Amino acid sequence: MSEQEILDARYDRAMKLYASGGQVPALPSPYDGHCKTIIDRQESNRGVLAVLITLLARKMRTPEQDIRQHQAQLPGGFSGRGLDERVVTPFLREKRFPHMQGGTGWLTRSLEQANPYDLNYPGNITPARAKEAFLCLIDGVQNHGLSVENLLLGLFIGLIRFRDRNTNLVLSRPVNLSVAHVVDRVSRHHSVQTTGAARLPVLGVHAILSVLAREAKRYHNCTILPLEHHNTADARTDLIGDVHIVDANNTLFEGYEVKHNVPITSALIQTSIEKLRTTPVQRFYILTTYPHNDYADFEPDIQRVAQEHGCELIVNGIDRTLLYYLRLIANTRDFVDAYVTNLESDPSITFQLKEAWNEIVAT
Repeated sequence: MSEQEILDARYDRAMKLYASGGQVPALPSPYDGHCKTIIDRQESNRGVLAVLITLLARKMRTPEQDIRQHQAQLPGGFSGRGLDERVVTPFLREKRFPHMQGGTGWLTRSLEQANPYDLNYPGNITPARAKEAFLCLIDGVQNHGLSVENLLLGLFIGLIRFRDRNTNLVLSRPVNLSVAHVVDRVSRHHSVQTTGAARLPVLGVHAILSVLAREAKRYHNCTILPLEHHNTADARTDLIGDVHIVDANNTLFEGYEVKHNVPITSALIQTSIEKLRTTPVQRFYILTTYPHNDYADFEPDIQRVAQEHGCELIVNGIDRTLLYYLRLIANTRDFVDAYVTNLESDPSITFQLKEAWNEIVAT
């Protein structure tokens, strides 16, 4: 039986158990707690999840394999990365489980080291409890007779339960909010401390521009491009930031570089200048959630860009930009709808971030 068939069969059994409310095979302590940690951290530690399932699938197919030796260059090892790319990550994607957008958990630096996944593995897997859970489960399977079958079933049932909870979550779309109230709620959402929060300001900028592109005279016959995924290379070589607007000729019209908790510096602006050398654009924005006291400090850099490239460079804060743009649109609800749609559709946005939005809106 191939690894694909192994995963499909265990998933089918997990679905039947979940649907019927049947008894999930119990794992002995402390492995039950470690399995729960992996499930609880499934969105934040997607690489760990992918690698662990890859190792378990290989162990079920070839019980004699020491799954700690996860690279072919290790003694008695095998190519875990290749198996993940071919089978495991596509399986996770198909089942709508958290998965690595790059195609494999082995792209994660903390997991790619050419050292066995034993209890002394030096990779900096964070948090520490995720590392402990990952390595202890592998050690349990390899050295202490922990049932791979029961562990896979436990993982899959936990993933199915979380997926259904996430699928059934309805995001709030408040209406009749003042501009100040909208900015307050979005700003508080951007401040949530959890995995994926850095993506939120990008979604906010894209949302407000999608409304402006329909309403403002400046953007007549212009189009805001769909967002590239956070970990995906740009499909167009002329893209220079996170959000882009093109004109009627499909020529880049404006670009937006969006930073989260990153201070703007002259060095950062210089990096932007290098991008602009080969991509003529009318305006280029550098926006950040980092609280600068005075954006006028960057005026010398702005003037230098104008003189060297003829591009109008605008440096500002996300909140200040939203406050100004929201006053220009007909209805704040249009922005809220666009922002929530982005939250729903962007694969980088975790369940925790969606829940946080609902909680913030309710207060």
